[in-house]
Amino acid sequence: MSYISNNTRISSVTIAGVDYTSNMISWTASDESANRNGCIVTTGSLVLGTKPGGVLIEDYDRNNFKRGDAVVVKVVSPSLGVRTHPRGLLYVVSTSYDVEAEALLIELTCRLGLMSLTEQFSELESIVPIPLDTAQSSFENCCASFSSAGQYIYQDNSGALISGEFFSGDSYSGVSSGEWVSVLGTTTNTVAPLAGTSAIPDEIALSYQVPQGAIASDQKGRVDIVETDSYYFFSYPAVNFVRQNTDADADNPNGSLDNIGGVDTTDPPTPPSSGSCGNSPPPPTGEDEAPGNSCNEGYSLVQSPIFIPATRRTKQESVYDGPGGQLSIVTSEVRGPRVEANGQYFADDFAYCRQTWGDQCNPNGQCPRNGLDEILLGRTVTTYEYGQANELVRTTSDTYATELSAAQPSDWRAGNSNGRIQDFNTGYLSSSALYLSARNITEYAIEDNINVQTTTSYQSVTARGVGISGGQNIDALQGIETKTVRRSATITALDVTPDIVNSSTTSTTTQIDTIRLFTGRFRTPPAEAGPYVLKQQIPMPLLFDNQQQKDSTVNAYSNYLERFVKGDAFGLQIGEGLRDEVLSYWRPGQPFRYYDPSKGRLVAMRMDATSWGIDASGSALVTNGVWIGFSNGVVTIPSNLVGNSTPDMSAKINGVHPGTGGTANPAPPVDVVPPTVEDENSVDSGSFAWDVDVNFSFESTALTYGIDGVVAPPPEPLALNPRITAACYVRGSIVGPGQILAVNSDGSIPIELNGQLIVADATVIDYDVFASDDP
Repeated sequence: MSYISNNTRISSVTIAGVDYTSNMISWTASDESANRNGCIVTTGSLVLGTKPGGVLIEDYDRNNFKRGDAVVVKVVSPSLGVRTHPRGLLYVVSTSYDVEAEALLIELTCRLGLMSLTEQFSELESIVPIPLDTAQSSFENCCASFSSAGQYIYQDNSGALISGEFFSGDSYSGVSSGEWVSVLGTTTNTVAPLAGTSAIPDEIALSYQVPQGAIASDQKGRVDIVETDSYYFFSYPAVNFVRQNTDADADNPNGSLDNIGGVDTTDPPTPPSSGSCGNSPPPPTGEDEAPGNSCNEGYSLVQSPIFIPATRRTKQESVYDGPGGQLSIVTSEVRGPRVEANGQYFADDFAYCRQTWGDQCNPNGQCPRNGLDEILLGRTVTTYEYGQANELVRTTSDTYATELSAAQPSDWRAGNSNGRIQDFNTGYLSSSALYLSARNITEYAIEDNINVQTTTSYQSVTARGVGISGGQNIDALQGIETKTVRRSATITALDVTPDIVNSSTTSTTTQIDTIRLFTGRFRTPPAEAGPYVLKQQIPMPLLFDNQQQKDSTVNAYSNYLERFVKGDAFGLQIGEGLRDEVLSYWRPGQPFRYYDPSKGRLVAMRMDATSWGIDASGSALVTNGVWIGFSNGVVTIPSNLVGNSTPDMSAKINGVHPGTGGTANPAPPVDVVPPTVEDENSVDSGSFAWDVDVNFSFESTALTYGIDGVVAPPPEPLALNPRITAACYVRGSIVGPGQILAVNSDGSIPIELNGQLIVADATVIDYDVFASDDP
């Protein structure tokens, strides 16, 4: 019987606050490894079945449990009572219902898993230890940031995100004490190697990227402005008359354009030709003129267009303030001559003035051409709204127009008689005020795996030509509403994705460090046997301006990587019952000790990727034990180690069998004392290996003639090959637990050390070995 295999049992299982304990068949969870993986994502599954006394399980439409529903698993330990399992708070991802077995499989994950699914990782991005490049904002890169700093982050059993260092407390001067002990053949259920027969590297070539120049800034909130100016001519909408010479003997037989109001009295008058257009009054006929005094003799009145130079200005402003730098607001404005808002109004305005002041000698009445000033002709504002997964959920487009553009002739005149305007409101529409002429709202959703696009349009009543002065509300929201719904299983119900700002990327350069792991673990020949160099890279660019931060991060990752490579190479996968020590204090990298009594090996380890399981028989775990070193401690195994907490149901208490009536309680469980490690003062993590780069330079001068000038320089070029012999000595100290080893004054190793500066036990360099300036 294995130790504590049945000690810790299920206490309760709740989903969104509803108790499903009686329906639970099994629950499992697995944590990802922290090895080169900054985010420790936990996934799991819960199997519920229809059992007597439980809730009827049925989920044909897969809608009984919503994604994000909290699943809380609590266990009860004889020593600790009811506790939330170390991975006892996870969230629903999806469900699968087995109709024949009447069992429901619920897929679970932690908050980090939900972040990966929905890309809602803003909270994670706010706490990364290494800042992300603006163009590389993603969940995966957030995780890489923690890994690059030698750290991890996980969700604990209360739902909080906790970060830490996997090897916290471990250094070359000592390692963290074990918090529980696994004993092979006694407490351990299963043991297997981690790395199998894979080759163990001798060196690690670690490359990393550092900024080359300035670090790019985040461009979220960027505003892009596009302005366009158009220069053109347009025909003024009013009817314009000119006097044209009809005398063939005149100097200008082809006619000429007369200045407005100009009178030429040298030519003999001729009967005028007249005409009217639309609402324009006919030109003066000269019927009241005295004979021989008509100023139109020899001339005719003809219609001639007036071409006016104009400028149209457009401005589009795009704001990229949405998630990930997506478009949030686009505003477009058009400015141009006021006359373009309503040409009919200004045509009638000119015609009314000409009818009032014009005569046969001055057919246009010297009337001004109004409406040439520049105004805001219209504005369009489009806003984009996004959901929790940064997806587009709603687009709203508002179109504003001038009130003048919506006006009808009835808004500025009382009518006309035989083409002559009877009255004209000359000031009613002078304002350039805007009103909401149209609004279009497009909403996107997914219903039963079908894309749904709902478009709601609002249009002002002015679209039906009712004008603006009848007392009606011309705002689009008080006008005509139209709704259209499109459903499609293809992408036809989706519009083009909104534009996204191109975030600039920081330019980087690559540097390489070498991490020495072992010496003498290969033999040559053949030359191909080694050394085996494992190429690794720090996942994220080290976007620091400070060199000290860069060096600190490289050192932290080098230590993290070196320990994991060794730890996985010598590690073990260990299966145990759920221990009280794990139930109380578990976190990624929890230190523990593994003991093999038959070999006398006590190994210091840390818990990495762990799988957890609960069923009706109890709770268990299987963990990847990352090797830290060999301990010199002494293991104590209590005599009452083997046992379980299952009550003895055959025992009588006060003469009553438990479960048969009366007030008796089952016999209390036997206290189980876990094994311990005593007198541990050294953990041997292996020998040291390092490279020493000694940089020095020599300068020498070789003369082919005497310094005093007696010997002349040779007439031909002369090649010399000077040779220099130099020796380099390095002095330092290596400190081991309880002793100090030193080299001789000349740098040689004392003979009593048998050629070894490093003792068998774990050692540490307690100060800079190569800091001495002595030769």
